[in-house]
Amino acid sequence: MAEDRLGHATTCEDHITPIVNHDGTGASQEVRPAEKRLSAGLPLRQAMKPPLAEPKTYDITEKFTKACSALEVGQLVKDEYFTLFESIGALEIMDPKMDSGFLQPGETLEDAYDTLAPILPEELISILDQLLCHEIAWHTGYPLSQTLFTSVYIDKLLWPEPKTFEQAQFYRGEISDDRRPGLLLEVLRAYCLALVKCCDFTIARITSRDYFEEEDFCTHTYNRVLLVQTPMDVFQRELDAAIERLEDHSEMDIEASLRGALIARLKFRKRFLSALDIDFPIDYIRHCWEQVSRKLPTISTTHQLGKVVPESFSFKIQRRLASTVPPRPIVELEFKDAFEKLQQLCIDCDEATRFVDIEPDPLEYQSFLWAFASRTPTPLPYSRAYLASLLFQESSLNIPLIDLRSLVLPCSPVLDPTNWALSPPRNPMLPKPPRLQLALFIDEFVERAGQCYLDLWTALGQNRCRLRRMLTHVVTGWDQLQMDAGIVDEDIMRVVTEMGIREQVLEYPLTTWVYHKKLWMIEKVVLLGFEQDIYLHDEFAGMYLFLSSVTGRRRDLLTTIKAHFDDRKRMFLSQNTPEALTNAQETDDGTRYISSLLHDASGISALSSALSKFYTKLNYLNLLPRPTRPFSTEDLRYELRMKPFLTLTPPEVYPFADFAAQVQPYAPPFFDSPPPSFSEALRTPESWLEIEDSVKRAKEEFSAVKKLGAKAAKSDSVAISWVKDVQGVLASCVALGVAVAGVKAAVEEGEEGRELGIRFEIPGIGIGKRYAEGWVVGKVVKS
Repeated sequence: MAEDRLGHATTCEDHITPIVNHDGTGASQEVRPAEKRLSAGLPLRQAMKPPLAEPKTYDITEKFTKACSALEVGQLVKDEYFTLFESIGALEIMDPKMDSGFLQPGETLEDAYDTLAPILPEELISILDQLLCHEIAWHTGYPLSQTLFTSVYIDKLLWPEPKTFEQAQFYRGEISDDRRPGLLLEVLRAYCLALVKCCDFTIARITSRDYFEEEDFCTHTYNRVLLVQTPMDVFQRELDAAIERLEDHSEMDIEASLRGALIARLKFRKRFLSALDIDFPIDYIRHCWEQVSRKLPTISTTHQLGKVVPESFSFKIQRRLASTVPPRPIVELEFKDAFEKLQQLCIDCDEATRFVDIEPDPLEYQSFLWAFASRTPTPLPYSRAYLASLLFQESSLNIPLIDLRSLVLPCSPVLDPTNWALSPPRNPMLPKPPRLQLALFIDEFVERAGQCYLDLWTALGQNRCRLRRMLTHVVTGWDQLQMDAGIVDEDIMRVVTEMGIREQVLEYPLTTWVYHKKLWMIEKVVLLGFEQDIYLHDEFAGMYLFLSSVTGRRRDLLTTIKAHFDDRKRMFLSQNTPEALTNAQETDDGTRYISSLLHDASGISALSSALSKFYTKLNYLNLLPRPTRPFSTEDLRYELRMKPFLTLTPPEVYPFADFAAQVQPYAPPFFDSPPPSFSEALRTPESWLEIEDSVKRAKEEFSAVKKLGAKAAKSDSVAISWVKDVQGVLASCVALGVAVAGVKAAVEEGEEGRELGIRFEIPGIGIGKRYAEGWVVGKVVKS
């Protein structure tokens, strides 16, 4: 530990080294330094004169290690006289990382880089590429202060703030003719101005949707105005003029390869600016992203022509920004990485633009949003905000009606359009017609459900980690909606009974619809937990058990709905009228959707049940790692894991006693030393038959889903990714069958009381082979 007494704006009359005595128990005493006397007269804190005494170094490693070894886990060492204020003060003064006014010996506050000095074409290419790297780094979440605002050229354009667009130059005031910028500096100015406007459009787009400041994106502009009031066509004219001057060979002699590289970058910026424009109609923007992508290969192949100019970027500019944090290092994003992220941004935005071509069906919207959120790598914040702006531009509170008709009310008199054609009686004391009452009940419910639907779509527009967290809150909102739906259902069932058409309406349709959506969201939360490695290996059995329980309820619900669809289809066919036959065909199409959901739910229930029983056996065989948990109990851990679902109605979570009885079916002491009954049961074929049957049933169900196709599953807009997901789940079923056979063979071949001679490897997120991210299936390896 070194004591460095460098000079500062404050000086010490006495230099007293703090002495800390440790007795090995965590107690400490400190001899505090004498008071310091402030000196005035320095405009900035400078690293001053040589130290008054040579710094002394003390090796405290052995003492520190010895003191730490005497501490218990969780014990805190705290000196009551050393406050938080003192600790922060000790870090701020004379620490370059915390002291924004600290200057090294010979260092100046301002940069000496001349923005009017002539530059070479090679240097201009490098500066433009470095600006592009900083722009993409900003898109990934870094602040402008560490990226684009470190450019000396951009700083000159924006500060002092130009009053007019013409004042946005690399200089202020009047300059001599020999100092006026040449062609290449004018090209750089046009590019930088368009880049600033791109930042303005990006911030406007992202802040118009739901985002999380400094987690997703940093919108701080540090008191710099990004030319907000200047219309976009002004920047387009500047870029066109720069391109025209570059194409004029008589103005400046430049190598053809360098000239082409510069023109390609200007054309890219022009297209990119158009694509980011928040006011352009969607019919125009849908073609922009493809044109932007076509400009990228030329930029990539000509990058090596550039000559680096590191002096054109400086972290010192951060000292003049309206920021509460000291200067931070410049974010250096490699061109290769930045180029890949730029390509990803263009591809994701082009994919998001397809949303406007989807038929107005909330189920197709839901499939598209889920597939977009599942893209790898995760779409950048701008791409997600871009899709959200398209989504909420198209959305309407009446959209839940389509979902209701698709799931629970096929060609139902409750949703008959004539219900809304009736007018209420002029005398408010008279009863309303029954059909009008149905219309009013549905309107009331749709208005209430509209916000829950928008909350779900908002969650689906986030990244995968936040999607899981937000869905737990959305589920709570739908749980409340379920109780409200029950009240409206009572009124609907009363009216349809009076009308004598109760057999044509599913029992409590609104509650059934809400409950199905709620169970679907709970499934997604659990599967996202596996996808993101939230659960520890010894928790797999319990979480797959919970998933199987929830999906089993959804399967039973869908079985009831399908029976209602079949009854409605038979009724329409028996009427044998043109209108009835049309309704029969529509109901048959709805039946295919319900069948797809039913097979999917049955497959998930069977596969999760098989995984739960399989991982239970692996726990007893000590093939899964189990961490020590000295500060918790099993029931408290279970309550914490199930906390998002404990308040739901009806209860979805097993009581802990029932849960423990299923994941620990043998008597205590549980996994550490299983009883003889476990060893006996393990060697009987019946103990493995249930798992094998569940795997077989899961494969049959998912194969039926695949056979019905993406259109039946309301995923026609994302058919390619839908097929890939189904194939992944089928492959997971096969992998589970192989793993079960491997463990079963090792148990049969091994001798009782001895090690099995195998180990079980579970693929981690991003480092192992997973056929489907939510289905964690390991493999058996001989040890």
